[in-house]
Amino acid sequence: MLNCFLLVLFVQFSEGKVVKIDPMELEKMVQLPQEDWLTLTVMGEKIGYAHIYTEKSQYQGEEAIRTRMDVMMEFKRSGTGLRLETTKIHYVGMDFVPRYFISTSKESGHEKRVEGEIKDGSIYLKTTLAGETTQSQNLIPPDTIFEETLGYLMLQRGISVGDEYTLSVFNTELMRPVETQVSVVREDTVEFGGESKPAIVIDYLMDIFGGFRATAWLGHDGTTYRMETGIPGMKIVLSKVDMETALGKHGELDVIINTKIFSRGIQPIQNARYFKARLRLNGGNLDEVIVNNGRQKLHLDEHPDSGTVEIEVPAVNPSKVLNLPIQADANQDLEEFLKSTVYIQANQPTLKAKAIEIINGEIDAWKASKKLCRWVHTNIYDKNLRIGFGSALQTLESLEGDCTEHTVLLIALARSVDIPARACMGLVFQRDAFYYHFWPELYVGEWVAMEPTLGQIQADANRIQLTGGQIESNSLIEFGEGVMRTLNQLEIEVIQ
Repeated sequence: MLNCFLLVLFVQFSEGKVVKIDPMELEKMVQLPQEDWLTLTVMGEKIGYAHIYTEKSQYQGEEAIRTRMDVMMEFKRSGTGLRLETTKIHYVGMDFVPRYFISTSKESGHEKRVEGEIKDGSIYLKTTLAGETTQSQNLIPPDTIFEETLGYLMLQRGISVGDEYTLSVFNTELMRPVETQVSVVREDTVEFGGESKPAIVIDYLMDIFGGFRATAWLGHDGTTYRMETGIPGMKIVLSKVDMETALGKHGELDVIINTKIFSRGIQPIQNARYFKARLRLNGGNLDEVIVNNGRQKLHLDEHPDSGTVEIEVPAVNPSKVLNLPIQADANQDLEEFLKSTVYIQANQPTLKAKAIEIINGEIDAWKASKKLCRWVHTNIYDKNLRIGFGSALQTLESLEGDCTEHTVLLIALARSVDIPARACMGLVFQRDAFYYHFWPELYVGEWVAMEPTLGQIQADANRIQLTGGQIESNSLIEFGEGVMRTLNQLEIEVIQ
């Protein structure tokens, strides 16, 4: 969820004007080297810090500005500690045009590396995870800049209160442009180092997750003193501080305990094949966050913030079950769900060999899917919350993880033997409350929701699927949409 707040973005002014900055003016504005320390708080609890160091450098023989950002976060998930570390380095020319970046992230020992070179109107990406490298090329708009230099650019343009801009943001995680509205809201002051510093308050509204809003307090020298999100259920704040404060003691936020939803009404029946509940989404529209599909139906009230959801587990129809291999040619919509991706390495020989071994010559797609599901549940013997987000190959090697690892491993095994598969994100009832959860769907002639984490072949009805991507990106961040739009805002009353 923090990716949209901290990740490296590319920004282009959409007015069609070419923005050029006199290098002499840049020299005056950017007093390099520059070092900033920031604390990171979530829901009022300090969970980490960010360290940003900017200096003059060179890239491929030309003068450039090099920025390094290190981010560390520590929090708990049902009492289990998780540490996330990210390092991002980027180079921009003295004209602010991006040249190159590299991003390395570690989630409790799992490392992911993304390298990007920008040239000739394209970005060339190389992503490495679990020893597997994926390469891609994407077009980017002209005259792009890195987000970290946006403040200097806006000040150079002479912004004033009331100014509004429309930006096109290319997100290096989603690999697509995101329309962003920028509004210069007011003059303000911020406290730093025992002094009041003049600042300009700027709102950013990004067209992702139903509208991701961030507010920045920008100093007259281009320094960002504070940035916070407007996520209703989880306020995230970055504040400029000294190094000692940034590295100092932090709290123990438990993101699972603080985000689970206690329902009203009756207690759901374990392994239910039918579920019905009243829903209310404070300040939002249910039809934008609740999926309507073959097993889940949403019935809105007069006002779109409330309604009734019904989930029914249909029996798999033997007459519809296909034999393996399932050919995507007959149904072009299935092709995407057979691909190998960064987290779901379906073409990896070790994974494919394991899947072939598990199904043991079975050609009935439903019977083969059941074998794969049972194997994943049984063989991920260490079911823990220590892993941030492991890939399928990492999970096959370690045989540990939670719902995300169970889901990506089953999807990868299925795809490797030509069973289309995709991920679902939503809420599942367990013990005392509804928790955010991943589970897979496999196509055997029709889509069937499965539950390897909880040991169910067909996923029971005690789950509400939320909106988000079905075709995974290199970060899987799109599956956070439903979370972001319902976090601490959704009320559930179980009827049946």
